Amino acid sequence: MRKIYLFLAILAVAITACQKDGIPEEDQINSYVTSKNLTVTEKTASGLRYIVTKANPTGAALKAGQIINVNYAGTFLSGKSFDSGNFSFVLGAGRVVEGFDEGIAKMRVGEKAIIIFPSTLGYGPNDYNGIPGGSPLVFDIEVVSAR
Repeated sequence: MRKIYLFLAILAVAITACQKDGIPEEDQINSYVTSKNLTVTEKTASGLRYIVTKANPTGAALKAGQIINVNYAGTFLSGKSFDSGNFSFVLGAGRVVEGFDEGIAKMRVGEKAIIIFPSTLGYGPNDYNGIPGGSPLVFDIEVVSAR
């Protein structure tokens, strides 16, 4: 019986951690997409939304292990910016948050996209460097190069 109560307590904490003002992250993200009149190109099983804003069908496809250079701007669903710049990383090496790796892997060199993902693909329930725990994140991305 004790195990059931412990499980229910942990489940309640997990559900609460993924909500802002009692609104589940899924609903927060859906509301954001609707309010910005965005057309989601793909929604993955993990909850990531991928929105192509500038296609480049002739651009090189990205592969795990390549060094990818991107221009990016990160914001909260509120529109408040938390970071922007130019960044290089090894795709698929787990050196960036999961949502960044997953979303950028769908892109080609020269493409631009918006990726939106729940906190489970970002920083989870913990605060991190000015990003409150449980925050879904939005990234405007441009893939500059891959090598």
